[in-house]
Amino acid sequence: MINEYEKLLAGLDDVDWAGLSHAYRSAHDVPGHIRTLCGSDDEAREQAFTSLFSSIFHQGSRYTASPVAVPFLARIAVAGPAAAREDTLLLLTRLAVDWHDEYDVTTGINVAGWRAAAAACGPEELLPWYEE
Repeated sequence: MINEYEKLLAGLDDVDWAGLSHAYRSAHDVPGHIRTLCGSDDEAREQAFTSLFSSIFHQGSRYTASPVAVPFLARIAVAGPAAAREDTLLLLTRLAVDWHDEYDVTTGINVAGWRAAAAACGPEELLPWYEE
């Protein structure tokens, strides 16, 4: 895939994804899903998000491929296709703070406050958080 977003994926093929794992064993398929997020096919992008959510963040679990995917996802959230940014931010948020309010975050993060702030803002307002 050669397009305007290729620079966001620099290093993607340098990772030994097959040596990493996700919910369904080998994470060999993760770079293809990440690459699809930068494509122009909306249906394929949605399928890629579904696959990433269910594999690198399966029911709230994280795997060896999860943190390795984060830098690529963060670049897409900041400068990727507009159609991919919101879902990418959602996936990054889930990877960072989970999805269940009943879990305690021991670092003092006010998850409920973050969620309220995120709900009040659009993705354009949240993207600078990733740049910091």
